[in-house]
Amino acid sequence: MQSESFGKITKITGSKVTICVQYSDAVNKVSIDNFVLNYVSIGALLGTKLVDGRTLVLTVEEIYEHDMEHFISASISGIYDNVLQKFSFGTNSYPLIGERVSTLNNDVLGSIFAPKTEHRKATIGTYIYDSTVPVGYDPDVLFGKHLGVYGNTGSGKTCTVVSIIQNYIRENPGKDIKFIILDVNGEYRTAFEDCEYEYYEFESLRFNHTILNNPEYGRLFRAAEGTQYPAMRDCITELSAHGTQWWDLNSLEDKLKAWANATGTDNFSRNQINGYLRTLYLRIESILDDTQLMGVINSQDEDTFQRILKSDKKVHILDLQVSIDALDIVLYLLFKTIYQYKVEQRKEDVPDPTHLNLVLEEAHRYINADISETKLGNYYIDKLSREGRKFGIGLVISSQVPSMLSYEIVSQCNSVIMHKITSKRDMEFLRGVLRISNDAFYLQMSALEKQHAIVCGEAFPNDSIVKIHDAYPLPRSNDPVIEDIPLSGD
Repeated sequence: MQSESFGKITKITGSKVTICVQYSDAVNKVSIDNFVLNYVSIGALLGTKLVDGRTLVLTVEEIYEHDMEHFISASISGIYDNVLQKFSFGTNSYPLIGERVSTLNNDVLGSIFAPKTEHRKATIGTYIYDSTVPVGYDPDVLFGKHLGVYGNTGSGKTCTVVSIIQNYIRENPGKDIKFIILDVNGEYRTAFEDCEYEYYEFESLRFNHTILNNPEYGRLFRAAEGTQYPAMRDCITELSAHGTQWWDLNSLEDKLKAWANATGTDNFSRNQINGYLRTLYLRIESILDDTQLMGVINSQDEDTFQRILKSDKKVHILDLQVSIDALDIVLYLLFKTIYQYKVEQRKEDVPDPTHLNLVLEEAHRYINADISETKLGNYYIDKLSREGRKFGIGLVISSQVPSMLSYEIVSQCNSVIMHKITSKRDMEFLRGVLRISNDAFYLQMSALEKQHAIVCGEAFPNDSIVKIHDAYPLPRSNDPVIEDIPLSGD
C-alpha cells in the first residue's frame, strides 16, 4: 500500500487532531465512502509532516460527517524518523494547521510494527489493515518481564499463547529459554511437536513439602496463632531434626497428639489442648486422605523442577487437572521451589543462562483478588511478579476473567494481549490497570473477531490490532459442536 494524501488538518487540541477529508485528494478510483471503509478505519495509523521533516504518526479514533463533509478525529501516537527509520512514542512538536495527512506506506508501517533486529526473529502476527506488514515484539520484554493475555472463552487466548511460543522457539532454536505451562484444562498436550515438549502427568509430579519453612507450613495448614502454630512448629522441628531434609507427612498428626498429651497436666487439660488442635487435625487429615496429592508432595523422588532444568526440551507442560485445593498446594510448592532456586543462584553469584517463563493458564483460579479467599499460590506468585525480572523469570498470565485477578499482580504486566472482552466489569478493570494509547482500542475490545487481538505495552513498538499467527499444531481448545453430540438412545 503506497502513501496517499487524502485530507488536511483543521484543528489541534492537545493530543487530538481533527482532519477534514478532501474529495479531490481521495485515492484514485475509490469513492469517499469506499475509501473510509477500505483505507481508514478505527485504530488505523496515518501520518503528517512536521516542520523538521519527521512524520507525526496519528491513530484514528473516530470517523464522522458534519455539514456534508467527512472528518477524522485522531490522537497523536508518536514520531517516525524517516532518516533513522525509527518510531518513538510521544512528541514535543506539532504540525501546522492545513498540513496534509496521508496513509502510511508499507515501509513505514513495517518499521513501526516490526523493527529490524539482527540476532532474533520475533513476530506475533500481521497488522489488521495490511496483511503484508508483520507486527513484532521485543522478546527481552515479552518473556523477560510479564505478559497478560485476556479474553472471553473461545476468543483465542490459548491459541495465541501457543502461537507465540511455537514461533519463538522455532525461529530462535539457540535461545536457552524454558516455558513451564500450568495446564489446568488439558489443552496443551497436542500443541507442540514431540521434539519440543515434555508432558508431566499429575501423578508423576514431585514437589516435596519439606521445602517449606515453619511460617509456610502455618499457611499450608492454616494454623491459628494461639495453640496450633506453636504445636505445629515444635512437632515439625522435631520431625526434621534427624539429619535428613525429608520427613514423612503421615507422621505429623500422631506427633501433634503426642505433643498435646505431653503438654497437658491431666486428662482435662489434654482434652482441652486436643480441642484447640481439632481444626488443625482436620486440615492435615484432608491432605493425607488425598492419596494422589500425597504422592506428589510426600515423596523422596527427584524434584520435577530439577528434571525440567536437566531437560533439553523448551516446553514443559504440567498436568494440573485436579481439585482447586490440590492445585493450590502444588502451585505453592512449585512457586516456592522456583523462587528459592533463583534466589540461591543469585546469592551465590552462579551464572544461570536459562531463562524461565511460567505460563499461568486460567490464572483467576489461583491468583485471586478477594483477600478472604486468598490462595496459597498467591504468596510466591506475588513475589515472582515483583522480583522475577531480576532472577530471569517471566510470567504469562492468561485469564478470561481478569477482574477476578489480583490487581497487584496484573499491574506488573508490562505488555498485554487483549482478545474479545464483553464484560463491562472486566473492561473497566483492564482500563484502570493497563496503558492503552487511546479510547479507540478500549472501545473495540468488545467487537474483536476470533484470532484478532489488541496488543499494547512495553514489548510492542506501537499499540495495534493484530491477526495472530496460526498455531500448528493446535491446542485442544476447540468450541464444542452441538450437532455432533449423539441423541440419547442412538
